[in-house]
Amino acid sequence: MSDAPEIRLSPGPGPGPGPGLHLREADLWLDPRRPQHRAFVSHAHADHVARHQRILCSPVTAHLLQTRYRIARERLCIQEFHECRNWQGFLCTLLPAGHIAGSAMLHIVDETSGASLLYTGDYKLRSSRSIESASWKTADTLIMESTFGLPRYVLPSASAIESQLCDFVKESMAGAHTPILLGYSLGKAQEIAAILAAHHIPFVNTASVAQMTEACRAAGLALPAASAWHEEIPHGHALIAPPQFLRHKDFSRIPRPRTAMLTGWALHPSARFRYGVDAAIPLSDHADFPDLLRTAEIVQPRRIITVHGSTRELAASLRARNFNAWSHFGDDQLELFADFP
Repeated sequence: MSDAPEIRLSPGPGPGPGPGLHLREADLWLDPRRPQHRAFVSHAHADHVARHQRILCSPVTAHLLQTRYRIARERLCIQEFHECRNWQGFLCTLLPAGHIAGSAMLHIVDETSGASLLYTGDYKLRSSRSIESASWKTADTLIMESTFGLPRYVLPSASAIESQLCDFVKESMAGAHTPILLGYSLGKAQEIAAILAAHHIPFVNTASVAQMTEACRAAGLALPAASAWHEEIPHGHALIAPPQFLRHKDFSRIPRPRTAMLTGWALHPSARFRYGVDAAIPLSDHADFPDLLRTAEIVQPRRIITVHGSTRELAASLRARNFNAWSHFGDDQLELFADFP
């Protein structure tokens, strides 16, 4: 390992899923699950949000934190993408992460030593119809998510996934079924809506989806208007709903429903049975395994720390490609005869 200066990290508070990392010199936590004095919140999914005293985030995430979680405006330190600010002797830049509306990566440089770090949070490389694509800076240390950190997680092309989605809707309607597309109210639902709109397929939303889409539109995102479903689903329309809608009393009153779960976990052959749906379509807002490897090639770090997911397995795959990579959670298995730089 290089003896170049580094930005030091300490473990975050546990237990609980998701990374908990502390940039000690900057006194800044990265997506901690428990309230802290100062924290960077990469995006507005619940597993990355807590009621910190001061929150560094993007403008869209700030809007969603206020509307979805009622976090007070005075707690938010809002920073535009690509804007560089000084944070206690560190230069901080937020970069689009391509995960959901407002999602950001954090690039930080120690003004004294010149050491740099990039924290990805949840991200993806492939482009999206609903949000801006990810952008990058090189860094000495890369902290990267590992959700799909196993070689078997290889997503189809975006065009193939969109074809699966549109074919499901059209086949359902041709069979006099009501197509119900299931995805998280914040993030996945907006991408589903953007895909349907691009293919001129009409749709309505459940109330929770409509609320999140309108919040994103209010924050400045160019999304289709969120028409909410009330009494009946109009003929020839799909319904966008959150996964828990399958257990909602309103589901039982939909005539001849046909359901599809949209998730990267659809890559599992058993996904359709696990979710109890008619189809599982691999639309994901995370980087798949090839793009995780490609991220290391783009950033060219001196060291990599893997968090959240198949951390040990991804770190081993990266070491096999001559990267100095280790799981944040430790207990990595050393490969015999590995040739490290």
